[in-house]
Amino acid sequence: MCRQFTILTLDETLGVIQKIEMASPVVLEPDWPAQRPSAFPQSKVPVIVPMFNPALGAPLVPGSLGACELTWGFDEPWQTRVIFNSRIESAAKPTWREAMAHCRCFVVASAFFESHQTETVPSPKTGKPIKRPYEFRAPDGGPLFLGCIWRDNRFSVVTTEANRCVAPVHHRMPVVLQQEELPLWLGPNYRSLANRNSVQLEARPV
Repeated sequence: MCRQFTILTLDETLGVIQKIEMASPVVLEPDWPAQRPSAFPQSKVPVIVPMFNPALGAPLVPGSLGACELTWGFDEPWQTRVIFNSRIESAAKPTWREAMAHCRCFVVASAFFESHQTETVPSPKTGKPIKRPYEFRAPDGGPLFLGCIWRDNRFSVVTTEANRCVAPVHHRMPVVLQQEELPLWLGPNYRSLANRNSVQLEARPV
């Protein structure tokens, strides 16, 4: 269950859009010595949204993508906490149907974090055992495009079954997209991207 990832600035995100629309590879500038900030539920995050209806799809050409800052997590009256993850398998359920069909988007991250299901470490704040977090990055240090949905100035990260890189740590993972898969994610056949076995990730304990 993804509840933390590193984010780009809005200006960096606008630069990424230009690269995507020109079909040029997106390369992240090294974040050393400055550490990129992390996003958590309720954070404001630069999100890339299509200027067309994803239910119909369209080519990613200049002017087809935009960026806006959205709050991470859907605020539902029947939940005490915001819903910051949405299962791709639940696309047909009433809660997600409209957003999954018409409001797919994505964020650009340099890493995301998952907590190990059984491994624990002492909390740096309390000293009590907590599940050890792991950081996941692309092996080449490249960008991670995380599939999301948005609604009412809020967004949720879409998750799927963990691939072989993430499964030793957690049974779920974000829908991590390759740059060439973005048109498919923003088109009507997005569910074919639920299987993320082709995505290579490196894990590092935090």
